Amino acid sequence: MSPDERIARYLNQVCRHLFWPPYRARIRRELTDHILSHVEYLEQDRGDTHEQAVSTALRSMGNPDELGEQLRYARFPVSYLFCLFLTFLIWAAIAGCLTYLLSYFLF
Repeated sequence: MSPDERIARYLNQVCRHLFWPPYRARIRRELTDHILSHVEYLEQDRGDTHEQAVSTALRSMGNPDELGEQLRYARFPVSYLFCLFLTFLIWAAIAGCLTYLLSYFLF
């Protein structure tokens, strides 16, 4: 497998944990830039071959599944979603009460 295919495979494995397409695309671009910058550094400053540099850069990024889950949680933590849902329910209840009161007094 070529080094570029290994990078693409790593990015695919990270991004499969991210469900919102614009966020997934942004994270993929950022991770690609980070990995390629690290590869460039390893090639120029340490004198590694391209394959060695890609292996080292991907290894330094860590487990792709763990990284993907952490990125998903960072964007959509469960507590945030729960609070958002609870806020929606409260506003829906207020709107329902106002609708009922307005219809009671107007008709």
